[in-house]
Amino acid sequence: MRVTISRAVAAMLTAILLAGTARAATLEGGSITIKRGEQAKFAIVGSAVPSDLRADCTLSDIAGSASLMFDGEHYIAMSDLAVGETITLRRGETREYRLAGVADAAAGGYIAFNFTGAAAAMCFPGMACDGAGDGATSVTVTCRDAAD
Repeated sequence: MRVTISRAVAAMLTAILLAGTARAATLEGGSITIKRGEQAKFAIVGSAVPSDLRADCTLSDIAGSASLMFDGEHYIAMSDLAVGETITLRRGETREYRLAGVADAAAGGYIAFNFTGAAAAMCFPGMACDGAGDGATSVTVTCRDAAD
């Protein structure tokens, strides 16, 4: 008995095998200090097909209030920090995020943090509002591949 496989089925099986052996996407990590209006951008590299991306990012060195917006291109978040989400930080605070998602590095993907300005102060009569309008001049963003 002879078994034949159509070209379409053979191509599909080859694609599945290659996807299983493809290197996972990685993040070009580093540490970037940004000022209001600037962006800390980290390129996604190393994968010819959509694949998992895991990274650790820390926001630190905040000397006042700050608002940052998380951004990404060719990155689909599967964890906290969806693209477009705003992060509000206070003086002295350090935030850590473990990012997990699917990235298409072949399309030139990236993740980024945009320093959009100082967080809006909410101060009601009778409240202690010391430093409510004290905006940070810079924020340090550090991102690297997650240690599995």
